[in-house]
Amino acid sequence: MIFPKGEIKHQNLLTAYTDVSALLSALKSEAFSGIVEIEFPDKRGTIFIDSGEVLNAEIKEKGDAERAIGKEGIQAFLTSSNQKNGVLNVYRLLPEHVALITSHLQHEVLFKELSTDYTRLDRLLLKLKEDKHDGFIEVLTKEKKATGVLFVEGGEPVEMFTLPESGPSVFGRKSIPAFLENVSKQGGAMLNVYKSRSRVPKKEKPIPEGKPVLEGKPISESKPLVTGKDGLQEVIPILQETLSGAERLVDAASRNGIFIGIFKRCLIEKAETFSFLDPFAGEFEYQDGVIRFSGAVGEKEFTKGILECLNTTITLLDKELPKNKMLSLKLGVEIKTSLEHHSDTLKRLGLTEVVSSSLR
Repeated sequence: MIFPKGEIKHQNLLTAYTDVSALLSALKSEAFSGIVEIEFPDKRGTIFIDSGEVLNAEIKEKGDAERAIGKEGIQAFLTSSNQKNGVLNVYRLLPEHVALITSHLQHEVLFKELSTDYTRLDRLLLKLKEDKHDGFIEVLTKEKKATGVLFVEGGEPVEMFTLPESGPSVFGRKSIPAFLENVSKQGGAMLNVYKSRSRVPKKEKPIPEGKPVLEGKPISESKPLVTGKDGLQEVIPILQETLSGAERLVDAASRNGIFIGIFKRCLIEKAETFSFLDPFAGEFEYQDGVIRFSGAVGEKEFTKGILECLNTTITLLDKELPKNKMLSLKLGVEIKTSLEHHSDTLKRLGLTEVVSSSLR
């Protein structure tokens, strides 16, 4: 999560000469509200303070998605402060801004690096409103420099802050319309969309490894093949195999997460035509090599939607990885080869023409 920079209270304090426990005690006596940052060559941490009391903390190693927060984060921060090669910065924030940030520390990423070249911000916000979404959106330039964060509660934008070139971050709910307009006009801006888990508790049902899920139930591998309405139960494992094979190929040739990032952008693009693909509707999900689906569409529409997304993924790969032109060609071959292994089943389900027309 991108944190705001408040008014500077202390800057560039060296951990080699700073007693962090004494510093925190002094801030408590002043009823200070804000953040204390600590940075090392290999990690960075932040403690959040409201009226002198430590509310929460986050610490993580650079380049690592894993974070320590809460009591674990506070302890890790204090332990790290004993190292001699760190730098401390203390920024003053209003108590309500500290509370806002800490209320979103428990979060999960929905989308990373959605480009405004392909994603309409107004439609994204409309969908968040329909789903009464709780979370936040980070906005970055195409060079991946952070410019601001928009907070959404119950589907409504409630607060934001920007990160100017110099000086403290600027908060202001009244500035949200202008901020959104500027982001929409900013070509190539990147959006990271997060859901705040602490605000919307969600119990995850255990999923048997490798099993696709339809309407919350694993599809039995021993169930006889059937047609008609249950044809969808046959085609989901086929498309799951195709997707996971495509993901392995792309990530092995580039880096982990490239395929799923591009594929999710394609889901948003195709959601207007295939509503069941809308990531915010929660009907379709592909994660960790497994398809989960709870919608009510036929196998033809489902197949066409997934394959059109894959087709668009191939196109976007050329733009995402311009120096690896062969990758999109290899991906096209991988997808077609995977589907050809199930040609008899696809023919019996009447999907041969759908497959051929969707993969151009």
